[in-house]
This record gives sequence, C-alpha cells and structure tokens, in this order.
Amino acid sequence: MQRFEYRDPRFSCDVPVQLKFNDSTLTARCTEISTKGMKVEIGQPQEVNSLGKVSVSCEGRTIECQARFAYVQESQAGLDLIYTSDSDRRAMADLVKSLVSVRGVKVRSI
Repeated sequence: MQRFEYRDPRFSCDVPVQLKFNDSTLTARCTEISTKGMKVEIGQPQEVNSLGKVSVSCEGRTIECQARFAYVQESQAGLDLIYTSDSDRRAMADLVKSLVSVRGVKVRSI
C-alpha cells in the first residue's frame, strides 16, 4: 500500500531559468513552480535523473539550487529541487511567494 502525500501547490508563471546539466548550459522558461520543483520548457531533450543546477532570475535576484530531471516530455521537463541548506529552501519559498503576490500568479489545480 502506498502512502498518500499532498503535493505542494504549483503556480503558473513565465520566468527565465538557466539549467546547468551534463557540462552544458541551457536557457529555458519555467512555466510552473512550487517549493519542491518546477516545470520548464526546454529546447533539447535531457536524461531523466540527470543532476545539475537551476538558476532562477526574478525580481532583481537570482536563486540557484541543485535539481534533478524528474521527467522529460518532448519540449517540457519536470525538475525536482534539491536543497543543500535551509537558507536555500527559504530563498526559494520567498521567491515563490513573491511571484504569487506581485504578479497575481494563479494556482493551477493538478
């Protein structure tokens, strides 16, 4: 029997991100974000479970954290965020909060 867990709310957005995976850097667009992950539009396929870094630039600040490709579908991919410290986790939570309050981002029910 699997344990049911609620997923953190996801918010629709349109934010530029830089992905650094497998010795290459890609520019992408984040279309959904939560404190645990994000959905990105990517131009080239990537390997599932690849580890790297994602940099999110918004509101005059840049937040960088470790990430893993959870899934890849043609031009879209899902990233799981991997925090190395509580301050990284708080910084991303603040970014998500600012995206929601400043831009009036809508919650996407999934």
